[in-house]
Amino acid sequence: MPKIVPPLAGALLLAVLFFSAVTWNRSQVIVRLADGDALVVLADGDCHSRMQRANLVTARPGTIVRTHDFENHPTGTVPHTTALMDYLVAALGIFVRPPELAGAWVSPLLGLLTLLLLFFWSRTIDLRPRGPILFLFALSPALTHAFALGRPDHQSLLVALTVTALAANFAFVRTARPAWAWASASLWGFALWVSWFEPLVLLAAQELGRAIALRKTAYPAVWRRGLLLIASLALATWALEGFRNPWPDPVVQEFFPRWAALLGELQGATPQAMFAWTGWLLVPAPLLLAWSYGKTRDPLALMALVLLAVVTALTGWQARWNPWLASVFCLALPWILRPLAKPWLVWLVFVASLWPVAAAWEARTFPSPQEMARRQEAMAEAALLAQTANFLRSQPRGGVLAPWWISPALARQSGLPMVGGTSHQSLPGTVDTARFFLSEDDAAAFAQLGLRQVKYVVTDAPERVVSTSAALLGIPAPRDPLIVRLARGRKIPDFLQPVFANPYFRVYKVRDE
Repeated sequence: MPKIVPPLAGALLLAVLFFSAVTWNRSQVIVRLADGDALVVLADGDCHSRMQRANLVTARPGTIVRTHDFENHPTGTVPHTTALMDYLVAALGIFVRPPELAGAWVSPLLGLLTLLLLFFWSRTIDLRPRGPILFLFALSPALTHAFALGRPDHQSLLVALTVTALAANFAFVRTARPAWAWASASLWGFALWVSWFEPLVLLAAQELGRAIALRKTAYPAVWRRGLLLIASLALATWALEGFRNPWPDPVVQEFFPRWAALLGELQGATPQAMFAWTGWLLVPAPLLLAWSYGKTRDPLALMALVLLAVVTALTGWQARWNPWLASVFCLALPWILRPLAKPWLVWLVFVASLWPVAAAWEARTFPSPQEMARRQEAMAEAALLAQTANFLRSQPRGGVLAPWWISPALARQSGLPMVGGTSHQSLPGTVDTARFFLSEDDAAAFAQLGLRQVKYVVTDAPERVVSTSAALLGIPAPRDPLIVRLARGRKIPDFLQPVFANPYFRVYKVRDE
């Protein structure tokens, strides 16, 4: 048997395992409608915004989208999103049709590429044991969510770039080969093109680990030139994208803390959640890494310890860091498991530690009746929201005021600009939608529609709108808010005309004066 066959067979097995894991939600993403058509349901509002951007660059190649006119109408926003993910989705759209399917598949393909790179990286530098790295990367609920089907979000690209950059830097420390230094530097530069937040924090953590572990030898000439390459790429892409003011709008500053409290990913992760992403070995990992370093003086054990400490603390602060917790834990596994020495003991302890991961997968694949009902309701809601957007698409162009969580989907599917949105840059519009829906003064509500140049109002379930809007504004829920009257079709103000309704949503047109 040729020597290449076993590695290729292993890579194929990993690919199948990973693809099964990241497409577990396919029935919720590709929904068959009663008329036989298929509806692609994206994960959240930011994914719809990404598809809007991808559509723009597909229509006009070479475009850099620096403003969004489809949210915070009529002012628009200056987003922090950058072009690299836009063009990845657009490029995939050349081969995968319709474009929504390209958006659905871009993150699983990025994840698969990352996993295969880690497979060949771990073989190239002869990591032992390497199986646990790849097995957990393919199955961790945190990573399979980051790379999930139906999630064209730049988090998947950030994870792919930063994880491979860290891996290449580990390889450079292990082998001292300049090619690994250049690869790591290039990947860090592209990661900083996507975002100046997570990559910059992780790069700083990497450099802290290098400085502690390698001391005087931490910065050979080739790595100093690598750092210069990182800075050059970051500045070049910053110039390409154009300067974007990092200081938030005063309205954003005022309402951001309450808005963030409504988002689960911006809340701290519990230890139980962390175990579901990594397994129980996360608990003794610091001691095992310290033991590995003390026994072998391997600088990578100490670098892994520093990185793991940083990402664990960050995940405890905000759950959005969970893919990096899982991926750094995967990279650290060879040094975490090294004290066990014997292969059979390594696998026994590793597999036993995955009990919380297995429990998380059980909850995903065998949901409770309540969770199953919620999923069915979400799919029905997505189909009816698409129906609502199709109606709006047939109407004369004008601004739309709708609950912020459905606004990006409506914007993409209808082609009309929205007052609200799911980005923090669109918070001024989101706050105004909350004020409108909670208003008990029809005259004030009408004035607000005029200021925002609104032509259509879309309602959602009033109990959801009232609780979310009151929490965002930091006020008690009013007794008779406008959203309740609109959603139930009673005591409609004279300035609104009912023009469309289905079981979930109603559309009102603002009457011309």
